[in-house]
Amino acid sequence: MHHFLHAFSDGDDASLGRRVLINDEALWPMAKGCKHGPETRDCYFVPISNCNIKHADSIKATDGSVAILKTPMEEYNRSARTVYTSNTAKYARIGSDQYSWTGLKGRDYPKIVSVAAFLAYYLQPQPWLQNEIDKRLKRSLPNDLDPDKTIGVPIRRSDKCHGHTVKGSAEGELECPALELYLAEVKRFLTFDPNINSIIITSEDSSATSDFISMIQSELPNLRIVTNRDDVQQGTGSANKLESYKEVKNADVIASALTSLHMHLRARYFVITTKSSWTSAIAILAR
Repeated sequence: MHHFLHAFSDGDDASLGRRVLINDEALWPMAKGCKHGPETRDCYFVPISNCNIKHADSIKATDGSVAILKTPMEEYNRSARTVYTSNTAKYARIGSDQYSWTGLKGRDYPKIVSVAAFLAYYLQPQPWLQNEIDKRLKRSLPNDLDPDKTIGVPIRRSDKCHGHTVKGSAEGELECPALELYLAEVKRFLTFDPNINSIIITSEDSSATSDFISMIQSELPNLRIVTNRDDVQQGTGSANKLESYKEVKNADVIASALTSLHMHLRARYFVITTKSSWTSAIAILAR
């Protein structure tokens, strides 16, 4: 994500042309064993450019066409045609205002809108993945589901929470809200709109899903519960460490996660974790 936004925020000077982030030769752990293409993002998603790394200027060029950053914050000549973030490692330039190029006012709004736009633009599924998502949606969504009467609850748990026990993952980012708080917010929506009759529940954490479903069945038995019937619930949001947690195929995890995302786009109301870019982006995309 930071590499992507670096390309926009640091290169968005119309007089110098737009920069394109090229990373087509970088292996992606989630694409390991890909049966539909290279073991890169292109296994799952349509390329965002017909340029590739072979079109870039040589890192050895001495004619001013290339800039190489020695540190993430180093300034460089913006007229350089090709910018390498490093000649030894990959890192992103973390600026203090990464979203100024959007022209959107506010502090958090530009960020989440940019994240949502990133997901919609950068993660356009390949035809085979589109077919997988469509098949899963047909198995999970009732034919009579009315979005105007539906609430979505994408529960982000596992490695997102402080004190998690997922080995090899990054430290948690927040004190994850208790499921009782999710339930309370669902009840508030029902008070606001008594016509709500369906609730979509998904999570990468199987225990969170089962526990919350039990709570809904007990406290709000008239709500129809809709779940991702093919959800692998891999138990982590970290793609790089997936194979350490659960024996599932990478392609199934990608298809499962995007199916859950598409399911929630069929909801009008949401109970989300605001510190999760994934769940917050769902609410933006649904609009």
